[in-house]
Amino acid sequence: MNHTRGLLSSAQALRQIFTVSVRSSRVGILPFRLPQNAPQTRFFQQSRCLKLREYRPPVEKPPINEAIRASFVQVVNDEGDLDPPTRLEDVLESFDHDECFLLQVQEGDYDNPPICKVYNKKEVRAREKAKAKSARESKVTFKQIELNWAIDAHDLSHRLKQLSTFLEKGRRVEILLTTKKRKRNPTVDEIKQVMQSVLDTIREAGGTQTKAMEGEPGKQLKITAQKMN
Repeated sequence: MNHTRGLLSSAQALRQIFTVSVRSSRVGILPFRLPQNAPQTRFFQQSRCLKLREYRPPVEKPPINEAIRASFVQVVNDEGDLDPPTRLEDVLESFDHDECFLLQVQEGDYDNPPICKVYNKKEVRAREKAKAKSARESKVTFKQIELNWAIDAHDLSHRLKQLSTFLEKGRRVEILLTTKKRKRNPTVDEIKQVMQSVLDTIREAGGTQTKAMEGEPGKQLKITAQKMN
């Protein structure tokens, strides 16, 4: 019995020593902290404020020619109908690769091969060029010129030169004719002369009014013009 108690007491003693050593080692390990002025600390603090951005996979272009991964394809013919499934190799041999290319327009599935179409390179480039031109024209820079009905001849000449330059560059221009506070009221002849000078400048620069005039001559009038190609 005494021998058993001795074994138990020895086991308890070992357990206590192990527990104390673990606690002391945990107490002895201090967390590593960077100085407050450290650039890494500032980076970590800033990164906490960053919001996670939604992942967007890169947009993959439809495969063309040999990049089409299918043994058979269905080709859209000139009438817009689908030809019967044909071997991809036979389709690729049916046209001149210097002038045309085969584009996959719809993915296939287990029962149907992918749908493809033969495109002419020159026609595609022409359409892309026209599309790019249309996009540029839709982003034409907007300019505004303000004129006083009682403007003196020198200032009027300077503003009309600006108007002509903007129009010749293809800009859309809004000419705002108005009266200035604490300025004298224009005469009827001045109103007619300023308005006619603006219209003549638009015409001579190859421009045209893109909207109907808004407002009233002698008070506030807006004329919108742009050079038409």
